[in-house]
Order: sequence, then C-alpha cells, then structure tokens
Amino acid sequence: MAKKKNKTGLIVLLIICGIVIGVIASVIVMTLLNKNGAGVKETQPSTKQETAAESQPAGETFDDSTANDPIPTDEMNIAVIKVNDREVTMKEVNVYLYQLRDFYTSQYGESPWNTEMEDGRKLHEYAKEELYNGLVRTEILNSKAEEYGVSLSDEEKRQCADEAKAYMDELGAAIAQDFALTEEGIRIKNEKQALSTKVYNTALERLAETAEDSSDEALARSFEEMYETWKGEYTVTNDPIWDNIVIGSVG
Repeated sequence: MAKKKNKTGLIVLLIICGIVIGVIASVIVMTLLNKNGAGVKETQPSTKQETAAESQPAGETFDDSTANDPIPTDEMNIAVIKVNDREVTMKEVNVYLYQLRDFYTSQYGESPWNTEMEDGRKLHEYAKEELYNGLVRTEILNSKAEEYGVSLSDEEKRQCADEAKAYMDELGAAIAQDFALTEEGIRIKNEKQALSTKVYNTALERLAETAEDSSDEALARSFEEMYETWKGEYTVTNDPIWDNIVIGSVG
C-alpha cells in the first residue's frame, strides 16, 4: 500500500510542478494520504513568500458535490498571481484546478478534500500550497529563458496549440463551461510548461560543466540551491481571488 501511495505522490508533484510543471524533476514530494489511519507528510519546505493565505476558517469543511457557476469572462484575465511583472491569469489557474480535482477524485473518491494530514492541514490546503509554489516556480524559470538562451520554436508553439485543442475536444463543451476552461488557457499553460522545462534542462547542463559531482542527484541539489537564490530576486503578489480558491470546490 505504501509503495502505491508513494508512486501516486510522485504523479501529483509532476502534475503541479511540471503540470506546473514538468520542469521540476529534482523536487519529488512524497505524500501519504491519512486514509485508514495513515498520515500525509510534506517534504518540500515552504517559504513565507510562497505560502498562500487560506481564507477558510479552521475546522470548516466543505462539500464539492454541487457545481459552482462558471467564473465570469471578465475574471478570466485577472492576474491571480504576479511574479515581478509576470502574470498567472485565472484562465491558466482554472486548468490546474480542474486537473488536480480530476486526479485526486479518480484516485481517492469524490470528496477526499477534508482528509486530515499529519500536520493538521486538510488535503485541499496542501494541494493549494503545492500548486502555488509550482506556479511561482514556473514563472521564475521562464523569466530566466533569455539568460539561458532558450525559447520555444514555432513548431513547439504549434504543438502546444494542437494539444490544447485536442484536450478541449476531448473534454467537451459542457465540462469546459462548468469548469471555466478555455483553449487559450490550456495553450498558455502548455507553452509555459514547455519553456520552463527547457530552461531547467539547460540550467542542469550548465551546472554539469563545472560540477565535481555530475550525478543526477548532485545536479538536482545544486539547482535547488540556485533556485533558492533566484527567489530572493522576485516579488510575488496575489489578487484577493486567490485567497477564495479552494481546491476541489470548482465544478
């Protein structure tokens, strides 16, 4: 059972950080749901700057069985998170919210969100913080694209657009409307993930050129140290709409 849940935790991280984020091959957060008496542990440290404030009162639970109304069109372009002058809009966030909800409910049933973790947080709180950290990380990585001399080719951009269209076609209009998903939001998410992956891989290659230990583990540690330094160069701000988001409550 533990092996299965560890594997699931790896998939979750890949969804967030390089779904946020396929880029974060170096950071694997192993989680165990507190199911049938088992706890869930978070192994990735959080910084004060990157920790989202939760607006839900302590001890409050919620039921996600009733669909919310779609977010109004004028809210889709709101910059929910800003990393310096880089923006993460609501239409991007909606894609991650849907994919996270879809993943957790497929693995643990329709309403796993109030599952209590070992540190007292609920699963929806943990998932939201990991999503936040991943979104911020992607923007920081992409801001380094010019420095590392990487960009997306026209072919790569077309692939991101084609994948977005195929994804929307597979979902269908009803689900897209219920969860406020747009083809543009999916395309932007795809492009950001693809670019951040290229930045990450290029950064590892450069580190390997001067590293005494060029093993995958050593390079991953070196990158994390460098990333921690990068974070100090950025100011991260949130729109109040972020505080009202609860993972699993959409749709």
